[in-house]
Amino acid sequence: MCQVGRRLLAKRAIIVFTAISVLGVTTSDTAAAGVSGENGSIAFVSDRDGNNEIYIMAPDGSSQVNLTNNPADDVDPDWSPDGRLIAFVSNRAGRQEVYIMEADGSGSRLLTQGEAPDWSSDGTEIALARGDGIYLIDADGSNLRHITEPSGVTDSAPAWSPDGSSIAFIRRNEGRIPYISTAHLMMTRPGTANPPTVLADEVWSGADPDWSPDGGSIAVEVAGQFGDARLRLVGLDDSTLTIMPTPPGHMHMVRPAWSPDGVKMAMTMLPAAGRPQVFSIRPDGSNPVNITNHASFNTDPSWQPLNPYPAGLVDVETGLWYLRDEAGAVTSFFYGNPGDYPFVGDWNCDGVDTPGLYRQSDGFVYLRNSNSQGIANIRFFFGNPGDIPLAGDFDGDGCDTVSIYRPSQARIYVINQLGANDGGLGAADFNYIFGNPGDKPFVGDFNGDGVDTIGLHRESTGLVYFINSHTQGVANNSFFFGDPGDRLVAGDWGIIDGTDTPGIYRPSNTTFYFRHTNTQGNADSQFVFGQPPWLPVAGNFGLD
Repeated sequence: MCQVGRRLLAKRAIIVFTAISVLGVTTSDTAAAGVSGENGSIAFVSDRDGNNEIYIMAPDGSSQVNLTNNPADDVDPDWSPDGRLIAFVSNRAGRQEVYIMEADGSGSRLLTQGEAPDWSSDGTEIALARGDGIYLIDADGSNLRHITEPSGVTDSAPAWSPDGSSIAFIRRNEGRIPYISTAHLMMTRPGTANPPTVLADEVWSGADPDWSPDGGSIAVEVAGQFGDARLRLVGLDDSTLTIMPTPPGHMHMVRPAWSPDGVKMAMTMLPAAGRPQVFSIRPDGSNPVNITNHASFNTDPSWQPLNPYPAGLVDVETGLWYLRDEAGAVTSFFYGNPGDYPFVGDWNCDGVDTPGLYRQSDGFVYLRNSNSQGIANIRFFFGNPGDIPLAGDFDGDGCDTVSIYRPSQARIYVINQLGANDGGLGAADFNYIFGNPGDKPFVGDFNGDGVDTIGLHRESTGLVYFINSHTQGVANNSFFFGDPGDRLVAGDWGIIDGTDTPGIYRPSNTTFYFRHTNTQGNADSQFVFGQPPWLPVAGNFGLD
């Protein structure tokens, strides 16, 4: 579907399937359930090439690759929440400045002067530190503004909360020596007039705090008895006083970085003899593993969040929709009548996909502009009884429309406008024959050009095939993915790059399987969700 505004989320294709029966709207229910994110690569800093460079590696330490390859010092990497970009600090222009680059190290661009960048949870803003306080700047480099104005103190190391409401940072008194003296862990709420509050005292003045993915605690360094740095987990009310035990043979534990699924941390540890290394470790201090394991200086880990596959399911027995957002939360509500086809799209061009229903008996379309229970905001009719709805941005204008697939003729009718006021639509902008009768249609941007086109799925064999233009012809690509009976969805899975690829929902084990490229092969990722009779949809539901 379409992408609008500053959100760093890719547009997602929406799929419709076989006929279903759902109940009418009678009651409402909204629930949230945590679903873990996916752990991607770890960015870190190493001086193995003669100066500080930013590398990435797999979570187990394999495949270590230099991303920056620049004679300047590049440090402080921080992944964007969609895993596509890395903010970092470089002195390549003669002073400490924040840059942004792609996940593969390409496309570096200057953002602003400063250090210690940290992305907001929605990817629209970056917090950073300067000598005179903490600043925010929009991700496109505009709208720089001051949010702390310290007097007689120094603020550093900002860290956004997962819900985007707060920023933790370190405050130390002027004159204290960084990395030796102690400081305060503070919290401020951008956009409010409330002064910063103290979360914890006596933290290490060189600390670099990091929020747990569930927002319940902050990992921050504290000074040990012998000048060593140890890790503490601080609750928001300062009730959590857990000190992580230092593994034998090590002196310091600094620069914590939670894994997106909240199961592990990456951090820098300094052995009693040797150079700092990046370790993975569990929050209780167990199972420390040296993952850089290189005879060089290795530090500053940042864990890449892979897209956690926003997907939804419709309970065909009750008409209850379950929509899972990019943060893993699930919202549920009732919407639909018996026999309606469910689908989703961005009907008002705001970047958020919301429900649609197609009444197969008479060709009526019912579209809603919010992910909540209620009546349709848009009603019109299009097509003939028995047609199957298709939702997508078929002309690349950033807005979704409803088109149809006529199974009896294997004919597709594409129209680039929505109807209104219970009226009908005119002739389609495109109509053409594609595929074989009986194959199930789906929609996606399969070549990354910003325009959604049509694919077909042969459920009996798992054959997937699609065309990259609205013209009659042979498929541009075809391959097998999944097992007979699987139900297909499509979206920009994994590291978001603007190209939609297939995912399947397998009712037999209630598992989604995602392929990150349009090629035949095994699933690249998966998660368990739902119940066997439920039907899948996929999109950016804007629930965060």
